[in-house]
Amino acid sequence: MTKRATLCALVGAALLVGCASPTPPVGPASPTDLREWSGRFAVSLKPDGTDSREEGGGGRFMLTRMASEPKASLELQLLSPFGQVMASGRRRPDGRATLTLANGSMLQAASLDAVIEQALGWSLPVERLTDWLDDRFEDVISRDAQGQVMSARDSGWFIRREPHRWELERSQPTGRLRVILVLDR
Repeated sequence: MTKRATLCALVGAALLVGCASPTPPVGPASPTDLREWSGRFAVSLKPDGTDSREEGGGGRFMLTRMASEPKASLELQLLSPFGQVMASGRRRPDGRATLTLANGSMLQAASLDAVIEQALGWSLPVERLTDWLDDRFEDVISRDAQGQVMSARDSGWFIRREPHRWELERSQPTGRLRVILVLDR
Protein backbone atom coordinates (compact mmCIF):
# COMPACT_ATOMS: atom_id res chain seq x y z
CA MET A 1 0.00 0.00 0.00
CA THR A 2 1.47 3.40 -0.97
CA LYS A 3 1.93 6.17 1.54
CA ARG A 4 -0.91 8.11 -0.12
CA ALA A 5 -3.22 5.06 0.01
CA THR A 6 -2.36 4.56 3.68
CA LEU A 7 -3.23 8.18 4.36
CA CYS A 8 -6.50 7.78 2.43
CA ALA A 9 -7.25 4.74 4.58
CA LEU A 10 -6.56 6.83 7.68
CA VAL A 11 -9.04 9.45 6.46
CA GLY A 12 -11.68 6.82 5.87
CA ALA A 13 -11.23 5.24 9.23
CA ALA A 14 -11.36 8.54 11.02
CA LEU A 15 -14.65 9.23 9.33
CA LEU A 16 -15.98 5.78 10.04
CA VAL A 17 -16.75 6.91 13.49
CA GLY A 18 -19.57 8.93 12.00
CA CYS A 19 -21.33 5.98 10.40
CA ALA A 20 -21.40 3.56 13.25
CA SER A 21 -24.33 2.92 15.54
CA PRO A 22 -23.31 2.44 19.14
CA THR A 23 -23.25 -0.97 20.75
CA PRO A 24 -26.02 -1.00 23.37
CA PRO A 25 -24.72 -0.61 26.92
CA VAL A 26 -24.47 -3.78 28.97
CA GLY A 27 -25.30 -3.58 32.65
CA PRO A 28 -25.99 -0.45 34.69
CA ALA A 29 -24.78 2.94 33.49
CA SER A 30 -21.65 4.18 35.20
CA PRO A 31 -20.11 7.63 35.55
CA THR A 32 -17.87 6.65 32.62
CA ASP A 33 -19.97 5.48 29.69
CA LEU A 34 -18.15 3.14 27.32
CA ARG A 35 -19.29 2.94 23.69
CA GLU A 36 -17.68 0.82 20.99
CA TRP A 37 -18.06 0.66 17.22
CA SER A 38 -16.41 -1.34 14.46
CA GLY A 39 -16.79 -1.54 10.73
CA ARG A 40 -15.25 -1.36 7.30
CA PHE A 41 -14.37 1.55 5.08
CA ALA A 42 -13.36 2.42 1.56
CA VAL A 43 -11.91 5.81 0.70
CA SER A 44 -10.98 7.42 -2.59
CA LEU A 45 -9.43 10.73 -3.55
CA LYS A 46 -10.06 11.93 -7.08
CA PRO A 47 -7.47 14.62 -7.73
CA ASP A 48 -8.42 17.71 -9.70
CA GLY A 49 -7.32 17.56 -13.31
CA THR A 50 -8.16 15.17 -16.10
CA ASP A 51 -4.84 13.32 -16.21
CA SER A 52 -4.72 12.49 -12.50
CA ARG A 53 -5.48 8.96 -11.26
CA GLU A 54 -7.93 8.28 -8.47
CA GLU A 55 -6.29 6.89 -5.36
CA GLY A 56 -7.92 4.87 -2.65
CA GLY A 57 -7.73 2.30 0.06
CA GLY A 58 -9.80 0.49 2.59
CA GLY A 59 -9.74 -1.51 5.75
CA ARG A 60 -11.37 -1.95 9.12
CA PHE A 61 -11.69 0.24 12.19
CA MET A 62 -12.39 -0.07 15.88
CA LEU A 63 -13.45 2.96 17.91
CA THR A 64 -13.90 3.23 21.65
CA ARG A 65 -15.37 6.28 23.37
CA MET A 66 -15.24 6.70 27.12
CA ALA A 67 -17.38 9.61 28.23
CA SER A 68 -16.04 11.75 31.00
CA GLU A 69 -16.42 15.35 31.98
CA PRO A 70 -15.98 17.71 30.26
CA LYS A 71 -14.91 15.69 27.18
CA ALA A 72 -14.81 12.08 26.12
CA SER A 73 -11.62 10.21 25.42
CA LEU A 74 -11.52 8.43 22.06
CA GLU A 75 -9.38 5.53 20.93
CA LEU A 76 -9.27 4.68 17.23
CA GLN A 77 -7.52 1.71 15.70
CA LEU A 78 -7.22 1.44 11.92
CA LEU A 79 -6.56 -1.97 10.41
CA SER A 80 -5.63 -3.12 6.93
CA PRO A 81 -7.99 -5.56 5.19
CA PHE A 82 -5.67 -8.31 6.51
CA GLY A 83 -5.88 -7.13 10.13
CA GLN A 84 -2.53 -5.35 10.44
CA VAL A 85 -2.59 -2.14 12.50
CA MET A 86 -2.06 0.87 10.21
CA ALA A 87 -2.51 3.55 12.88
CA SER A 88 -3.74 4.05 16.43
CA GLY A 89 -5.07 7.37 17.66
CA ARG A 90 -6.09 8.59 21.07
CA ARG A 91 -7.74 11.77 22.32
CA ARG A 92 -7.55 12.31 26.05
CA PRO A 93 -10.33 14.08 27.97
CA ASP A 94 -8.23 17.28 27.96
CA GLY A 95 -8.38 17.24 24.14
CA ARG A 96 -4.68 16.46 23.54
CA ALA A 97 -4.21 13.74 20.96
CA THR A 98 -1.59 11.31 19.67
CA LEU A 99 -1.48 9.23 16.52
CA THR A 100 0.92 6.30 16.21
CA LEU A 101 1.55 5.08 12.66
CA ALA A 102 2.44 1.51 11.64
CA ASN A 103 6.11 2.44 11.28
CA GLY A 104 6.20 3.49 14.94
CA SER A 105 6.31 7.24 14.37
CA MET A 106 4.09 9.26 16.68
CA LEU A 107 2.37 12.57 16.04
CA GLN A 108 0.97 14.79 18.78
CA ALA A 109 -1.33 17.81 18.66
CA ALA A 110 -3.79 19.83 20.69
CA SER A 111 -6.76 17.88 19.26
CA LEU A 112 -7.61 14.77 17.29
CA ASP A 113 -8.57 17.02 14.36
CA ALA A 114 -5.13 18.63 14.41
CA VAL A 115 -3.17 15.35 14.65
CA ILE A 116 -5.16 13.84 11.75
CA GLU A 117 -4.50 16.98 9.70
CA GLN A 118 -0.77 16.64 10.49
CA ALA A 119 -0.81 13.09 9.15
CA LEU A 120 -2.95 13.76 6.08
CA GLY A 121 -2.58 17.41 5.22
CA TRP A 122 -6.40 17.60 5.11
CA SER A 123 -8.87 19.04 7.54
CA LEU A 124 -11.35 16.45 8.85
CA PRO A 125 -14.29 16.82 11.28
CA VAL A 126 -13.06 14.18 13.72
CA GLU A 127 -14.25 16.14 16.76
CA ARG A 128 -17.76 16.42 15.21
CA LEU A 129 -18.20 12.68 14.73
CA THR A 130 -19.71 12.03 18.14
CA ASP A 131 -22.43 14.56 17.28
CA TRP A 132 -23.05 12.68 14.02
CA LEU A 133 -23.41 9.47 16.00
CA ASP A 134 -26.12 11.14 18.05
CA ASP A 135 -27.90 12.39 14.88
CA ARG A 136 -26.87 16.03 15.41
CA PHE A 137 -25.98 17.73 12.12
CA GLU A 138 -25.56 21.36 11.12
CA ASP A 139 -28.08 21.04 8.26
CA VAL A 140 -30.45 18.09 7.82
CA ILE A 141 -31.50 17.82 4.18
CA SER A 142 -33.89 14.83 4.26
CA ARG A 143 -35.42 12.27 6.62
CA ASP A 144 -37.14 8.92 6.03
CA ALA A 145 -40.72 8.10 7.08
CA GLN A 146 -39.53 7.20 10.61
CA GLY A 147 -37.73 10.54 11.00
CA GLN A 148 -34.19 9.15 10.61
CA VAL A 149 -31.72 11.47 8.90
CA MET A 150 -31.09 10.30 5.32
CA SER A 151 -28.89 13.18 4.14
CA ALA A 152 -27.19 16.12 5.78
CA ARG A 153 -24.40 18.66 5.50
CA ASP A 154 -21.93 19.25 8.27
CA SER A 155 -18.47 20.81 8.47
CA GLY A 156 -18.22 20.94 4.68
CA TRP A 157 -19.21 17.26 4.25
CA PHE A 158 -22.24 15.98 2.35
CA ILE A 159 -23.54 12.88 4.14
CA ARG A 160 -25.91 10.23 2.70
CA ARG A 161 -27.10 7.50 5.07
CA GLU A 162 -28.77 4.12 4.75
CA PRO A 163 -29.03 1.53 7.51
CA HIS A 164 -25.48 0.43 8.32
CA ARG A 165 -24.01 2.34 5.33
CA TRP A 166 -22.88 5.96 5.04
CA GLU A 167 -21.39 7.84 2.12
CA LEU A 168 -19.43 11.02 2.85
CA GLU A 169 -18.12 13.46 0.25
CA ARG A 170 -16.11 16.64 0.50
CA SER A 171 -14.09 18.81 -1.83
CA GLN A 172 -10.46 19.15 -0.72
CA PRO A 173 -7.88 21.57 -2.09
CA THR A 174 -6.30 18.59 -3.89
CA GLY A 175 -9.52 17.02 -5.21
CA ARG A 176 -12.72 15.24 -4.16
CA LEU A 177 -12.64 12.91 -1.16
CA ARG A 178 -15.26 10.14 -0.93
CA VAL A 179 -15.64 7.73 1.97
CA ILE A 180 -17.98 4.72 2.17
CA LEU A 181 -18.59 3.39 5.66
CA VAL A 182 -20.20 0.07 6.58
CA LEU A 183 -21.06 -0.75 10.18
CA ASP A 184 -20.44 -4.26 11.49
CA ARG A 185 -21.47 -3.54 15.10
